Amino acid sequence: MAAKKQLKKPAPLKVNKDAKPSEAEPRVVEDRVYRCPRCGHEYTKQEGNFSPSKSPLFKGNNGYVVYCRKCVAEMFEENIPFFDKDEDSAMERVCQIIDLCVDETAWAASRKISANRNRMSGYISKLNIKQSSKESTYSDTLIRRFEAEVENAATVQEAEDNDDITTNIEVIRRFGLGFSDGDYDTLQGEYDSWVDRCGAPVDKRQDELYVSICYLKLNLQNSVKNSAAGVGALANSYKAFIEAATTEIEDRKKKAEAEMQLSPLGVMIRDIEEHCPADFYKDKAIYADYDHLKEYIQRFMLRPLNNLLTGSKEMDKEFNLSGSEE
Repeated sequence: MAAKKQLKKPAPLKVNKDAKPSEAEPRVVEDRVYRCPRCGHEYTKQEGNFSPSKSPLFKGNNGYVVYCRKCVAEMFEENIPFFDKDEDSAMERVCQIIDLCVDETAWAASRKISANRNRMSGYISKLNIKQSSKESTYSDTLIRRFEAEVENAATVQEAEDNDDITTNIEVIRRFGLGFSDGDYDTLQGEYDSWVDRCGAPVDKRQDELYVSICYLKLNLQNSVKNSAAGVGALANSYKAFIEAATTEIEDRKKKAEAEMQLSPLGVMIRDIEEHCPADFYKDKAIYADYDHLKEYIQRFMLRPLNNLLTGSKEMDKEFNLSGSEE
């Protein structure tokens, strides 16, 4: 009886436990049909029919968006009326769907494309041409926008070094970090209003008064907007602080004016500099010896000394006669 042939146990499959599914290289299968999940149309090739993408979501699809170009263009057109004819919002919605970055420069350039071509298609073409862009996915856009907000900066220096932050660095230094762009506009607008009404702060104390008023005004506005409790008490505190601050500013202003009145020469110089600064005078020679000190030294000190040492008989100009008077 023939012995039974012993079956060999297959060798265990070697699996790299550290490998991640997303790291697998995409494979292009020949003679494969590529179906768009939106319209159901089948294509024999991806190139030219689907948009290339750098998103990791489509890496296993040979680096192409799963929706065909025609459907991406239609999605853009369908979203325009949804966003009340706002093409910017419609574009961003499509970028969210296909995980595409929002590039304002490329989007602005897409306006130059002929009217018979879909603007979304032109935008994607512009992005493919723009190789220098640091962004490729919608997540990159969210990160850039997060970093462009002053309230997310760790230090004032970090905010100053970020070119995407448009808020004036002096405004950030005045009010500190932690506010949104809209809050900074409100704070600075209130600060400018106090400067217009009460003048620029003359010292650190008055500047801090202005800043504190701005904080209270912003806090009151936010409380009213959010229907927060205790708005009445906050409004009374704001009113009391305004009255106290206004009184102090007016008292300091009156005190400064009183001190100026004690110095008539100082008042005269101040008025001259405010209404007609000395630097504006064109003929500098007229005002070269405004107090006549140089003339005095020449007439009553140097002239007599010169006569004494040299024996000359030069007379003071007041007693000199012109040729016609001799």
